[in-house]
Amino acid sequence: MTNKNCVSPANSNKDSDNSTNTNARPKLVFFWTNAEVLKWLRRHCEEYHTLYASLFLENDITGRSLLKMNDSTLERMGIKEKGHREVICTEILKLKLKSDILELKDLQKKKGEAL
Repeated sequence: MTNKNCVSPANSNKDSDNSTNTNARPKLVFFWTNAEVLKWLRRHCEEYHTLYASLFLENDITGRSLLKMNDSTLERMGIKEKGHREVICTEILKLKLKSDILELKDLQKKKGEAL
């Protein structure tokens, strides 16, 4: 199962090159650049991308900072509409969950290899 939330835009075109490598891992969100965060915003919060991409750019939001964001962070950034913040927070939470699941699978795989 591929996880488009964890695929970096820089690596998204490499899928065809790695089609025989089933162990290829997407770039961890923690290591995303600002450009990769903006691409994620465009894909998952499409209706708000045009409104808020400049705020994500101005605040240099990287994957590391995206994973730490919450409602109050978004408000301090300048996103005043509560409904907009709720949608963006929901997408961030989904991204965190998917990232945590991938990390858990990696830990379980390592544990299985150690036995």
